[in-house]
Amino acid sequence: MVIHFLNTDIPKSKNLEIALSYIYGIGRKEAVFICKKLGLNSKVSFGKLNDKAYSNLSNYIEFNYTHGFHLKRLKRQRINFLIKLKCYRGIRLNLGLLVRGQKSRNKKLRRHF
Repeated sequence: MVIHFLNTDIPKSKNLEIALSYIYGIGRKEAVFICKKLGLNSKVSFGKLNDKAYSNLSNYIEFNYTHGFHLKRLKRQRINFLIKLKCYRGIRLNLGLLVRGQKSRNKKLRRHF
């Protein structure tokens, strides 16, 4: 069984720490921090929370974090901006090459968008 929370399907059986890390842009560390901030036990099952806890979680995450498709769109806009500038990083991104100084001799090259 899954719960649809902040445009993400999260299994009910997962504990809160793991369940929050299903949301794109929130990792395990941030999930633990959010639980501490809101006074929630991070080991409690996600399906056992009440409606007030769900609303507190969603309001806190919406207000304090960029997450989900908003974050994906922001990342894509930054990459397209670099490509449009035709700076060194933008050219390398456009060609599908490594950008941050890694060795490319034995790496698989891939497109970033």
